[in-house]
Amino acid sequence: MSALAPTEDHKISLTTAILININIMLGAGIFINTPTLAQRAGVLGAFMYILVGVLMLPLILSIAQLLKLHPAGGFYTFAQKEMNPFMGFLSGWSYFTSKIASCMLMIHVSVTLLQHIFPVLGHIHTFILDFLVVCLFSALNLLNIKAGSAIQKMFIVFKIFPIFFAILAGLFLLQPENFSYSQVKWEGLQTSLPLVIYAVIGFEAACSMSGKIRNAQKNAPLAVVVSFTVVILIATLYQSVFYGALGQLLVACKSHCDIFPVFLNRLMGSTLLTDKFEGILHIAIATSTLGAAYGIIFSNCWNLHVLAQNQHVWFSRIFTRFNKNLIPAACVLVEGSLCMIYLFVSQGVLIPLQQIGALGCVIAYSFSVASLLRARKHNPEATISKWIPLLGIASCAILMTACIRSFFLNGMSSLVIYAVLLSIGIAMYFTTAYRVVQVPVPQEE
Repeated sequence: MSALAPTEDHKISLTTAILININIMLGAGIFINTPTLAQRAGVLGAFMYILVGVLMLPLILSIAQLLKLHPAGGFYTFAQKEMNPFMGFLSGWSYFTSKIASCMLMIHVSVTLLQHIFPVLGHIHTFILDFLVVCLFSALNLLNIKAGSAIQKMFIVFKIFPIFFAILAGLFLLQPENFSYSQVKWEGLQTSLPLVIYAVIGFEAACSMSGKIRNAQKNAPLAVVVSFTVVILIATLYQSVFYGALGQLLVACKSHCDIFPVFLNRLMGSTLLTDKFEGILHIAIATSTLGAAYGIIFSNCWNLHVLAQNQHVWFSRIFTRFNKNLIPAACVLVEGSLCMIYLFVSQGVLIPLQQIGALGCVIAYSFSVASLLRARKHNPEATISKWIPLLGIASCAILMTACIRSFFLNGMSSLVIYAVLLSIGIAMYFTTAYRVVQVPVPQEE
């Protein structure tokens, strides 16, 4: 099908945009972090979400301001409009390729958890199950955008269940001594910071598909700010109540797979009902994490589509075409292929995928904040406080420092993978640059 623009009937509401962002942000991170934050920071683990929320607030506001200026844009458009096309390409390509690493991480974590819940799945190689999930999600994302939105809402239900169960049930188990000063571990704040940052990355999904949101100039910025605020509050409350209920029992947990068995044992004792309910909660966690991966594929394909619209990728005509549901099918298939490449290169080791996902996002954030600084000069009529982008740069510096520290602590192998993909992108940009000059393709408005 030709490259037609989606009509209003194929756009999503503000509520749906917020839910998509929340679906992506509340992925594996909040569950994986539960025992780790308790072990490193004690009762301050919950405070880390507030701290990261404050540190990232200027970045959030910067993205919101850019969406007001360029409501049909995204990471490519921000830098392309305010700086130059090459900067826009680096921002958009870096985000597109790295975000798929986060998607594959979530799929792999979910599949391994499901194998733990259902021993029969343990007889199937994990990579085969990963491949089947990637194929399923790619196929589902070829449906129209309203069907995709409905699937997102279904995943939200699975996501809310274990989180709100822990919050509500945990209120009856709170022990005052778990909030005492003896439970504070100041030395763990620094090492906890990267974990929390990774857990809340995802607020920017509205940027990837801002052109598909109704009344984007107003609703896209709102989707970013509201979803980020909601997730920070939920994560803080969840970690606080969990630690308040279990204290040192939570610290003793070896992984996120142990936290709900310990929690349920304290709530209901060791019974057959406890075992069954534990299985239900783990299924909900695995499904909610899969939902975050689905949300990434759902939103991220539009980043490649924008690059193709501007003829910055090879075979751009293929990637600008929509199927009958007005979805860029070739872009979705590339996402699925990249997922499998990441899986086989990383061999299922999670840290490289986490590092790539974080680094690519931070680079896109940095280009975007720099774009807002330039926008203040290019748009004198726009009332943008200089402190928003300046503090946004400080936020990006903190995020980049956390990424670099992670590389030194956990190895540089992921940098090689990222460098290869970035080099391929740069090669595409310069080999297709002459076509952009001769036949400019207008941005979708």
